[in-house]
Amino acid sequence: MELSIKDRLYLPVFLPKEGNFKQFNLKKEILRKIEISETEREEINLHENAETKRIEWDVEKDKPLHIDFSKDEMEYLKMVCEKISDENLPDDMWGTVSTIYDSISGD
Repeated sequence: MELSIKDRLYLPVFLPKEGNFKQFNLKKEILRKIEISETEREEINLHENAETKRIEWDVEKDKPLHIDFSKDEMEYLKMVCEKISDENLPDDMWGTVSTIYDSISGD
């Protein structure tokens, strides 16, 4: 699955705050895989804008990261996407949900 910086910043927001032990471990592994390294942060100039309190980066340098999720991780992500489908989210967050769900459903 190819995920942009925006996708990798939004994904943790979608993940449930609680669950069983298996879900906890799946979430922990997903978060490890999508983590933005310090080197990558410097390359794209990822920072918080002091005035707006928004996270910003150089979108021109944003290269999607290919991530291989296990079957269990993909099933967990699919369940998360389906679970939040009735929630109200900003349109750009729905873009991330769609990217993840479509990628999983296409496999």
